[in-house]
Amino acid sequence: MFSMVRRGPKSLIIESNDVLQVKRYFAKQLNASRKCDLISAFQEADEECTIIFIVEKAKDIINSKECLDIFILQEEPDVILCSLLNNDIKEYITYSRIAPRIIFMRVFGDLNKIIEKIEEDNKKSYVKGDVINILENYNDKGTVVAFTDKPLRKTFNVADIYKEALYIEEKYSTLIKKMRTDALRYLNAGLDNKDWYEIEIKIYDRYGAYELHYDRLLKILEGLELGVILGESWTKDYPRLFMVVGVYRVRFFTFYDPKYIKKILVGAEFLEDGERIVDYDVYYNRKKINWTDVIEDNLKSKNLLSEKYRKEILNKIQKIDLDDIKFLETEIIKTRT
Repeated sequence: MFSMVRRGPKSLIIESNDVLQVKRYFAKQLNASRKCDLISAFQEADEECTIIFIVEKAKDIINSKECLDIFILQEEPDVILCSLLNNDIKEYITYSRIAPRIIFMRVFGDLNKIIEKIEEDNKKSYVKGDVINILENYNDKGTVVAFTDKPLRKTFNVADIYKEALYIEEKYSTLIKKMRTDALRYLNAGLDNKDWYEIEIKIYDRYGAYELHYDRLLKILEGLELGVILGESWTKDYPRLFMVVGVYRVRFFTFYDPKYIKKILVGAEFLEDGERIVDYDVYYNRKKINWTDVIEDNLKSKNLLSEKYRKEILNKIQKIDLDDIKFLETEIIKTRT
């Protein structure tokens, strides 16, 4: 649910004695997307993509200005190379190699403290510097580690990535295992080893569509990468004297302030037309956080406050997750009749 480390795109350098033929092959036969520069290529490519750099003469270090063209293809490098070898285009390929992979790490707090911890674990084999300069000047071997405070379930704008990055002379497959193992330790260093929040979320729906509400809640928490679900169970609540209702309880582990989580869930209680479809109660340290605790812009009506927060939520969620959420909301509406 909460990703701290993610693979970046793969990179493939191809030297050719007839660049025009190779460019045509990628554009027309493989339907690769052509990019004008390094920044736009890395901005569009996700972890399933390979960035292809076409050069006239391959060297250990290749500056992007030396590339005669840059393409993006949603395919693995080995599949691309097989395609080249099994086609007449191979006679125009004189050399090829894989360029260093990128690892993205999501960070919070003090980035310098996080980088210091990573440096401690890689004392003899790292270079720290501007992320673009590292990509330009260290592309013969090793692995690049870049940092962002944005969710890792999406592609990045250049502005989403911190300027400071690391180049580590370590094989990608080895380093990403180490990074995944130690990611929480690095993250906690940036947060000064601050404790995470354990929150209880109670779901109540008088129409009983609990499975749909739970799935929708999960999609929102996953889409925003807010934390980790530790457990869930049925329990009872007492909204009024002598009144007992069944509620579904979710234990949630997050580094976000509990009031921020309450804002998210206030935004999730209502639909765009103002209809309330669920109650989400949030408890921290056994104390309930009320919607009046998260009022902003002097919006003292809960439905108006929800409208504000709902817009903020939807703007931060990827389209694929948003479509699932909208589908679940349609199914929830069906249970109202």
